[in-house]
Amino acid sequence: MDCQKTFASHKGKNRETNQELDLVSGVNKFMRGVSHIIKERSVKKETDFNKWTADWRSLKKLDFSMENKHFFLRGMDLDDFTKQLIRMAKETILIANPFIENCYLTDALLDSAQSSTKIKIVTRRPQDREMKKEQCHQKLRKMGILLRYDNQIHSKIMVVDNKIAVVSSMNFYSGSSGGASKEAGIVSMDEKVVESAADYIRKLIDGP
Repeated sequence: MDCQKTFASHKGKNRETNQELDLVSGVNKFMRGVSHIIKERSVKKETDFNKWTADWRSLKKLDFSMENKHFFLRGMDLDDFTKQLIRMAKETILIANPFIENCYLTDALLDSAQSSTKIKIVTRRPQDREMKKEQCHQKLRKMGILLRYDNQIHSKIMVVDNKIAVVSSMNFYSGSSGGASKEAGIVSMDEKVVESAADYIRKLIDGP
C-alpha cells in the first residue's frame, strides 16, 4: 500500500512538473513571437520620395514637373513641403541654416527626433541676449539632436535620408517660416545633387 501511495505521489509530481515545463515553453514561445513583432515594427521602411512627392503635389493641386528630378516651390507650399518632409524622415536629417529658433519647423524636428531619426544641424551660435534661441537649442539637444556652431554659416540647405534636398531662402524661425515672408527654393531628388549637398553639410559639421 505504501509503495502504491509513493508511486502515485511521484506520478502526481511528474504531472505537475510537466505542466510547469509546458507553461514555461508556452511563455517562451509567446515572448519570441512578441519580440519578432516588435522587431518587425521597429524596422523603418525606406520612403519612396518620388511617390510621396507626387502624392503631396496632387493633394496641394500643384502642377510642377518632376521629370528632371528638380522642382521649384515658394511661400506656404515651400513651408508645408519642408515641414512634411521632416516628419517623413526615416533615417537622417542634415541641416545647414544660420537661424534655428522656435517655430513650426523646429517642432517638426522634435517630432522626428522622437521617432529615432538622427538629426544633425550646423547653425550660428546664439548671442548673449538671444535667450529664446538658446532655450530652443537646449530643447533640441535634449532630444538627441546634434548642433554644431559656425557663425559664418549663411547656407539654407536640408537633406533628408540622403534621398532629397531642399535649397531655399527659408530660415527656421517664425519670421521666415509659415509664409511670414516671401521665401522660395529648389527641391532636388537627383542623386549627385543630393550627395553633394549632404557632403557639404557633413564637412561643416565635422569641421576641418
